[in-house]
Amino acid sequence: MNKICFGCGIKLQFKDNTKLGYVPEEKYEDSKYCQRCFRLMHYGKVASACEPKSSEDIIKTVNKNAKNVVFLIDFVNLFGEVINLFKNIKVPKILVISKSDIIPKNVSFSQIRNYLKVVYGIREEIIFTSKKSNLNTLMKALYEMNEVYFLGLTNAGKSSLINILLDNYGSKSAKLATSYRENTTQDFVRIKLKGLTIIDSPGFLMENFMLDKLTNISEEIKPKTFQNKVKCSYKLDDILNISIEGTSSVVFYFSKNIKIKRDYKNFQKGITFKVKGNYDIVICGLGFIKVTSTVDITISDDLMKYVNIRPSLVGGVYE
Repeated sequence: MNKICFGCGIKLQFKDNTKLGYVPEEKYEDSKYCQRCFRLMHYGKVASACEPKSSEDIIKTVNKNAKNVVFLIDFVNLFGEVINLFKNIKVPKILVISKSDIIPKNVSFSQIRNYLKVVYGIREEIIFTSKKSNLNTLMKALYEMNEVYFLGLTNAGKSSLINILLDNYGSKSAKLATSYRENTTQDFVRIKLKGLTIIDSPGFLMENFMLDKLTNISEEIKPKTFQNKVKCSYKLDDILNISIEGTSSVVFYFSKNIKIKRDYKNFQKGITFKVKGNYDIVICGLGFIKVTSTVDITISDDLMKYVNIRPSLVGGVYE
């Protein structure tokens, strides 16, 4: 009988230590995790992974096999490309805004619900969760489904949320491997939770910043506001440099660990594009910048792949 790693979903094997699922032969019978997941969970060591499943393959599998879906999106990654993944799921589904404890106090849950309805036409149920809030609401919805697939971007918090549910609702199942660095779930993992079957799925991969302890947002975001009146640049530690030209309030929604410095002389070279007032510049996986008036933005060519523009999530007609 084949054994499956409870951390990443890959079939366990002891023949090739360069491939996923490897566990030393002498530990094979007693192992719940492959060597990669065991080292990740206990020592924080991240090994290279094989070619991840494509978004198309994940959606095809889910639309064919799933009865219900929970789709997780965290606060900083609510933009069109991610919403389109959610819309491509054709089975009954709910949208979960994960890590809701990072949402700034000036942004209400009802504001985000209205925003998603008005801007993206979301009509499905929306639940906000964190490590400590609204878990009972989510569990009530899950028990009405009996079997449910968990989907979302890499680092959206799928496996972490499932582990919290396992802890809080009395399951004796082993824990899923989690990491803020990479897609730790390589295949579909089935978990039993008191009559409920949860299937953890590989995360959807998008071009985003390689997260580390500096950029990972784990606490409430404290917006930082600057009044932009002349052309200047904003340097976010050594991560990102962006030049802005135009008179506008500029509000940064990033991890509090990131220091932002304004520079009036050293301007960023790269691609320049116009952003309308009351729009956000989303840096996928990192955070977003709100501008209140139309400005010209310049960012380096190699960072453009992380940039998404959306109507501002904060303020406007959605409150």
